[in-house]
Amino acid sequence: MEYQSGAVSPVGSIQEGWDIIKNDYWMYVLMVLVLGVILIVASLILGTINNAITSVIAGALGAATSNSGDVTRASAAILPQVIAQFIGIFTNIIVATLSGVLFCGIYKSLSRVANGGRADFADLFSGFEYIQPCFIYAVIMSVVQFVIAIVILLGFAAVGFSALGLGVAGILKDGQFDPAVLSGLLMVILAYAAISIIIGLVIAALTVFTYPLIAERGLSGVQALILSIKSGLANIGGLILLLILGGLMLFAGALPCLLGLPFVAPIYIASLFAAYRRVFGAFGGQQNYNPPPPPNFGNRPGY
Repeated sequence: MEYQSGAVSPVGSIQEGWDIIKNDYWMYVLMVLVLGVILIVASLILGTINNAITSVIAGALGAATSNSGDVTRASAAILPQVIAQFIGIFTNIIVATLSGVLFCGIYKSLSRVANGGRADFADLFSGFEYIQPCFIYAVIMSVVQFVIAIVILLGFAAVGFSALGLGVAGILKDGQFDPAVLSGLLMVILAYAAISIIIGLVIAALTVFTYPLIAERGLSGVQALILSIKSGLANIGGLILLLILGGLMLFAGALPCLLGLPFVAPIYIASLFAAYRRVFGAFGGQQNYNPPPPPNFGNRPGY
């Protein structure tokens, strides 16, 4: 499937997204509101189960290592978090699959509206026909996120062990905390935070077209992901800027006690769909096609 390089205009995509949904804006606000409620409830239920398991493991390890050294106790404190990340793979897969099918429903609706149709609330649940590709995509991304989270966690653990290795004497200077050591630890933490944000932006830019490709083009989870990565690399600059602008829009919407999110999120989602159409072109819609007239052979015998 062909795609354009350097086709994403951040501001232009936001404007085009608004043009797509403006006649059905309130319907998309309702869709986003219901989508958010569903995902929050599902996340809370699964998160509670995950936290309960992690707490039991942490309590057992804490009791078993209560008389051990600092390094052993630190390892016992980190291990439950690693286990929680492992359990989180399965909970993330469930939530991501549910999120995927709902977003596919919205993108399917946006495709019809962009081609001259109208939105319907039932569109939100029309994406369940794509549950298989969404599940495959969720499995892949959950594993990727797990690996990244473990690497970051181990990095923080290394910093913690270094601090333990310094000991109190290494951190204190003349009976007070050494500003140089504390500044170094703070810089490491900020560096990890910056790296996490950059990695998150790049991954989001490379995978942003996966759901539209599944919903509109009917691709499998693997096919949509691969094509999204290829097209994302060809438009990485514009996509990252669009994600940053969209993130600022969502942040502004979240300021009034999260009340503005349902009103801003439809524009953000539509802008991503508009960027997708800039890269892959329009698809579907009403085709004004009239077949050619049959050939006229006259009234000659045999015809």
